[in-house]
Amino acid sequence: NMRGDKKESSIHRIQEVALEDVEMSRDYDVIKTLGEGCFAKVLLATHRRTSTTIVLKAIHTELTGVKDFYREFHYSYHLSPHPNILSVYSVVFKADDCFVFAQEYAPLGDLAGNVRAGGLPEQACKNIAQQLASALEFLHSKDLVHRDLKLENILVFAADMSKVKLCDFGSTRRDGSLVTKTKCTWHPFIPPEVCEVVSNERYHCRTTADCWQLGIIIFVCLTGCPPWQSADSISDPAYCGFLRWQKRRTTKIPPQFRRFSSRLLRMFRRLLEHKADKRSSVSEVNKYLKDAWMERKSPAATAVGGGTSSSAAAVSGDKRDYLNMYQDHGDEHNQLSDEITRSGVIAAQMSSVDISADRKPTDAGDDQHDHIITLGPKLHQKNITLYSL
Repeated sequence: NMRGDKKESSIHRIQEVALEDVEMSRDYDVIKTLGEGCFAKVLLATHRRTSTTIVLKAIHTELTGVKDFYREFHYSYHLSPHPNILSVYSVVFKADDCFVFAQEYAPLGDLAGNVRAGGLPEQACKNIAQQLASALEFLHSKDLVHRDLKLENILVFAADMSKVKLCDFGSTRRDGSLVTKTKCTWHPFIPPEVCEVVSNERYHCRTTADCWQLGIIIFVCLTGCPPWQSADSISDPAYCGFLRWQKRRTTKIPPQFRRFSSRLLRMFRRLLEHKADKRSSVSEVNKYLKDAWMERKSPAATAVGGGTSSSAAAVSGDKRDYLNMYQDHGDEHNQLSDEITRSGVIAAQMSSVDISADRKPTDAGDDQHDHIITLGPKLHQKNITLYSL
């Protein structure tokens, strides 16, 4: 039943696409492997029958179950009408040991390849914050939690950051879902309520986790490094200092936040609230876009990659390693999206592709896409069944 209950909208009814088995060497000329991560590889290829050049994200079947693949494709496809969410196209099939779908090209790579020591100019950071808040508001309006917000999952389409897009919905779940905490090394972005959960234990995921991660992303964009290694109120001194200030146990602003204006400090205080139930929503960002964010302008903030700020210079030990993660991308990576991102997701070059789409977001209750996407002649017919997660 394609109609379903009004409450059980299509976004929560996973489309189980009938996957055609395709012999890659027969149907596609693979030009090159653009990159490979733990869970996926990205191929630049030409579809022989249509001469359509396309980029394919191939997810290893040994590491990803078919239902997990359906979920990622379904969410990616149904969310892509939003202008700040990466477009995914109706090309999906199985080949050898991979599930495959096609997605959009990001000409300037990801944010991790564009943020340097000292951070980005203030206006660029505001551009990023506004667009991410918009994408996340859209996501949250559909009762979905991204759960994996980080610089690698934000793709850049304009050098001044006037166009960025959120990608990688492999971890996306419905708000309130029970999920299992896995061992994760991306500590600066993990909210405190998740840090407190023991590995392999289950917990309820909430949209407030995305709000926290948005706050960390904005901080990294402004400074070039994370504010702490982990939001652990016991073991991380930098976070402990922030928490004392946030709870008003001290008037001393933490060193890594002293460059910021009083208005920006207020925003961080609300987005990075330790207690998830008191944390502001992502729309909080919009209240501060017209305010000055930096109290004292850093020389590095006037040009991307130009020197090191005082906050970056103060970083030492393990924390410096986190800073270096955002400095080691070469110029080629910064300008050309020719390497896979750390999470195994990339939007790589798509040429000779005929794309027509209504980019306006669909309503939460829509049962069908309101936009039509064409990749040359239609490659695969979709037979759809539905199940709920």
